Amino acid sequence: MTMTDLDQTALLEWPQPRSRLVGLFTDLTLYAATLELALEMGSISTASLKRELPERLQHMRLVQHHAERTVREVLRELRLFGWIETSSDEPVALAFHTLTSEGAEALEVAKTNQRAFRRLLLMQLHRTYVIPGWFVDRLWKINPTGQGEVILPSPPPGWRTSVRLWDDHEWSTELEQITCGIASKAKAANASAFPIDVSIWTAAVRASWNRLSNLRPRQPNAQPSASFSARSRLTEAMREATVKLLFDRRPLGETIADFPGDRPPVYPRTFRGWCPRLEAVEIVFYTDWHPWISGRLLFPTAVFRADAPPERFERAPGIFSPKGTPFYLHQPSWKSIRGAFLKTLVSVHQRLASPLGIMYISLLSLRDEVCRQLRLSAYSFDRFLELALKDLPSDDFHWSVAVETDIRKEQSSASGQFRRPVYIGGVAHSLIALARLHSDQFKENKVVSQ
Repeated sequence: MTMTDLDQTALLEWPQPRSRLVGLFTDLTLYAATLELALEMGSISTASLKRELPERLQHMRLVQHHAERTVREVLRELRLFGWIETSSDEPVALAFHTLTSEGAEALEVAKTNQRAFRRLLLMQLHRTYVIPGWFVDRLWKINPTGQGEVILPSPPPGWRTSVRLWDDHEWSTELEQITCGIASKAKAANASAFPIDVSIWTAAVRASWNRLSNLRPRQPNAQPSASFSARSRLTEAMREATVKLLFDRRPLGETIADFPGDRPPVYPRTFRGWCPRLEAVEIVFYTDWHPWISGRLLFPTAVFRADAPPERFERAPGIFSPKGTPFYLHQPSWKSIRGAFLKTLVSVHQRLASPLGIMYISLLSLRDEVCRQLRLSAYSFDRFLELALKDLPSDDFHWSVAVETDIRKEQSSASGQFRRPVYIGGVAHSLIALARLHSDQFKENKVVSQ
């Protein structure tokens, strides 16, 4: 994808969303699970869904019980999609819901073709909220010369702070220096991916810090002894400031809004929910663990363009820009990307492994950088790696590739549990090793593979 792929439209306003109240749950498998229960039970309610939803593994975290708010939001959104309905005027929390014919069709798609179900969800999410198409368009507007890549900085990993009392929230010289420094590092990594002036961003972070500091503790009665983590608060302040500057109704530096209404399209809280949702339907990729970025790296894996080569792009029906330009997902065929994928796999592995002097490295970190360079979704990476493992070694690629399911300490930590593994054959993998084969080794491995 390049600048020529973009819809060169002057700022036109997106249509009014059918709803602004988006659910904050990020596990989109709950949609199909709920439809399945509606089919089996005849009707479902918030209480029965909360009771009957089975435990599930969300990335590396086992979810045993779902909060009432989560199941209520799932039901509300399925009603907006037209996949369930209720004959009463009772609120979602109390009503009983039954499957519609459209819901039954969606469930059948989910059972038989997960990829097609993701496209169906994409269309429904855009039709309901408008955010999916707007979000991808906004990424391209933020960084048109860098294929929509955006950095949302966070404090450096090595910065450690002690816990502060709640009233000890002064914006110190240290906070100012860290904020300025991390902004400068983001610009050094990719200036076009962080197009905010350092002084403007620092002032915005300081304002967010002060706003967060003036909030009451969650347990007001414990206010005299309440405490907070300066690192966590600064992280939240940085994210809030960046979202407000880059994802407001008006693009950065523009005076005309491109989103209807008088409220921002996304808030910091809903932004956190939208990123994994849009990743799940394969139109963005994001990571908070990129090996060379302090913060979140975010880029689109889709684009609005007049047309696109079918061996590289897949058109998403029902989604258009305000000008009427079609929406395409970057979904290259294995034949069209095989050479670039294998070459990038090797180069990224060498760059990550060489400083450590080890063979097995984090497959997740390698995935993040390969996807960045090739603009692939996480699902595409899984598929291509599985094909590479079946295809190798080959006459044009004298390398052996091994993947493992072992979980390292950092991958089982509290934050690491939210990181998406790489799935091969439906099994989560987290480590990878590559080794170049000499001619005699290549012949031997090729015979074995045959």
